[in-house]
Amino acid sequence: MQTTYESLRTFISSPKDVSAEREIAVKVLHKVSNTFKDSLGFGLEPVDWNDFVPQTTKLPEETIQDILNDEIAKCKIFILILWKRYGSKEARQKISNTEREVKIALDILKKEKKIMFLSYFRNLSSNNDPGAQEQTVLKFRQELQDEGIWYKSYDNPNEFQELLTHDLFKTILRYRLSTRKNRALRKFWIFGTPDRPTHPHLAICYPSMERTFMGPDDGPSVWLNRLEPNIVFEDFKALQKLDKTLRLIGFRNFRIFNSSNLPADLRFMSRFWICLPRNNPGLEHAKQYQKVSKFTIVRRPNRTKSFIKWKPCLEKDDHIVIHSPLAKYLHEQRSKLDISGGWHREMDNIIAKDYAILARFHDDSSDVTMQDGLLQDYFLAGLRGLGTWGAGWFIDRKYQLFDSLPEKQNVQLLLEVEFRDGRIYNVRDVSDKPRDYFKRENSMATIKKNIKTYLL
Repeated sequence: MQTTYESLRTFISSPKDVSAEREIAVKVLHKVSNTFKDSLGFGLEPVDWNDFVPQTTKLPEETIQDILNDEIAKCKIFILILWKRYGSKEARQKISNTEREVKIALDILKKEKKIMFLSYFRNLSSNNDPGAQEQTVLKFRQELQDEGIWYKSYDNPNEFQELLTHDLFKTILRYRLSTRKNRALRKFWIFGTPDRPTHPHLAICYPSMERTFMGPDDGPSVWLNRLEPNIVFEDFKALQKLDKTLRLIGFRNFRIFNSSNLPADLRFMSRFWICLPRNNPGLEHAKQYQKVSKFTIVRRPNRTKSFIKWKPCLEKDDHIVIHSPLAKYLHEQRSKLDISGGWHREMDNIIAKDYAILARFHDDSSDVTMQDGLLQDYFLAGLRGLGTWGAGWFIDRKYQLFDSLPEKQNVQLLLEVEFRDGRIYNVRDVSDKPRDYFKRENSMATIKKNIKTYLL
């Protein structure tokens, strides 16, 4: 399983007279990043013009400074370091490069508040006749103060190092605790604490790829040549998203298990079950929630024929049967392609759809003594692999929808996953759609229309 981190791009703006502080800033960024990336899932990425690959600009309209200015808009943190100079000017420019960088960062700060502005001024010695550059620095420092933007002063590079280290620690902690994504994900990811100490607190359980889908038959030794059973690509993509979002909220007490090798003390943990149509223990476990569940996964020997029974309203004894249209999309578009030999790019140039369930249940029937809260069962069930991948993508990318989740309420969502050009294009919550909607989306007329629109 690949470890993933959220990278906070950090732009360092400084003229040449503080080159020592600039070098210190890069070292401090790496140090703080190494401290936080494993514990909080955040890393700091310094953006320095020295690191850019040489490229030809669209002169005279575009300059190297213009390229740097575009990079500022992509950054989460802006560090300004000034002493006696406020930077040099390029030809045809009225203000210095440093001034242009600062102006862009301040505009972002004032309009969108999507950047953290950290400014540091090295103290100037007494000077009865300051030059033009010094006067500009003093004027700008006053402008920041008038705008209510905080800055810090220092006497030497060592003091600057201490200030920046302290401020970056505080900044990254504040960023993690205050981001909307973090807050929303904490509404979705909740775990009880049992009296009995267990590791992990959360077990993520996925099914291995079945032998019949592993290529030509090379005998029983196929399993002996692997450390672990093969995993379906779409399941792996879903696991990546779960790993990313859990680390984002600072939760690391989880472990991923194959459904054939579950821990003996699983009942003392919260559980996340991946891909129910192939996950036998997960399907069995889901039965304990059948009285409060809006969904039932009906599995068929031919997995492409499996379907979802969905109850939009628990109070009514009525359900909608939902089939995956994925096979129809694939056959309609790939039947005209040469599918012999290895994979080729044209196979990715398609549109496709699938359906999935994303659910969370509070395990209030467990006999496990708890210190706090309840154990949780999560279910991520695509009808096909695309749905599983898409449901994981939904947690990571549509996290805003979790903002309004009541903490004590079960979660049950029916998702429609759309795939385009080798990636998840969109995932929609279709929990409230009527029966006719799913019938229409599975019809060949709608599928052909969607393919035609995609090709235009």
